[in-house]
Amino acid sequence: MSENSLSLAGSSEHMFDSNQPHPAPRIRPQFKTTIDEAWDPTAEPDEDNEEPLWTDLQLASRSGDLTSVKEILTCTAPERRAEIVNTPPRGYYGFTALQAACVRGHQDVVRVLLDAGADVHASGGNNLHRNAFEIACGQGNLEIVKTLVEAGAVVNPTRVTRYNGRTPIQAASSGNSANGDASQEIISLLLDRGADVNAPASDVAGMTALQAACFWGQTSIVRLLLGKKANVNAPAGKFKGFTALQAASFGGHAELVELLLEHGADVNAPGSQLKGGTALHAVVDRGHVEIVQTLLAAGADPNIGNGRRHGTGTSPRQTAFVLGRTEIGELLTRAGATGPFTGGQIAFGHW
Repeated sequence: MSENSLSLAGSSEHMFDSNQPHPAPRIRPQFKTTIDEAWDPTAEPDEDNEEPLWTDLQLASRSGDLTSVKEILTCTAPERRAEIVNTPPRGYYGFTALQAACVRGHQDVVRVLLDAGADVHASGGNNLHRNAFEIACGQGNLEIVKTLVEAGAVVNPTRVTRYNGRTPIQAASSGNSANGDASQEIISLLLDRGADVNAPASDVAGMTALQAACFWGQTSIVRLLLGKKANVNAPAGKFKGFTALQAASFGGHAELVELLLEHGADVNAPGSQLKGGTALHAVVDRGHVEIVQTLLAAGADPNIGNGRRHGTGTSPRQTAFVLGRTEIGELLTRAGATGPFTGGQIAFGHW
């Protein structure tokens, strides 16, 4: 076998003889059957009914079918392997083969794809646009993260996509709660390799590492990031964003709210320009009475407007009564809230 050929079980020594035509990758029957039976072109897009847009290699990688992955690559001319391996994703939920393997945690498939020339930094599909490394960090798969770092993954990218973009450390901090310990190890690994703990949030639905950890209630990760000088008052992203305190308040994470206040979190920091509000707006929206009391005791302004223009917009009390949270509305009134009881626009209604 030529030195450019993969060492794959069951491959023929003459497979890439220059005098022989290179066969096209074969469509495996189990993939074709699954596609034909599952696909409804009238349905709303989801990962399953978009299968006809996926290549066989992408499907096999997603399924963790190492035998099929090797077979497809064996049936591909060496000079075309990188092209086949890096076929761009199609559809809203599409992934490259490497991204698909990272989503499902198939480390053996990841290694084979990398050996075949998979691009660690190829952009994802329309859903999140995240590359394989960002996906692996978000999934909390430590071994795959290490493998991708060895393959040259960029730990500290200079930019991420505008919509819902995440740097690797931001993705890891969003963390898969089932893999909390692994996510902490990933974050430590990234920091050791120069990851910016305060990389700014992307414009739309973005979060810093600390904001993401607070949103998902990852207390141990929050403590780790604060110990690494994460900015507790980093501004919310422009649209659909949160400060760390707003994120913890929205999620009802009372312990984190207390911790952030102890570290100097601004209780009246403005929220996003669109779909945003202060920490008090966030907690009123979700109905967490205990945290409302905590924020008021810390100096939260019961008359502040939502959005970045303080003094305008919907007040926390309006939010409470519009949502039928009478107990909270009365609590805010006793705390000095004035103005209308109804009207305005609910700050966080989009979540």
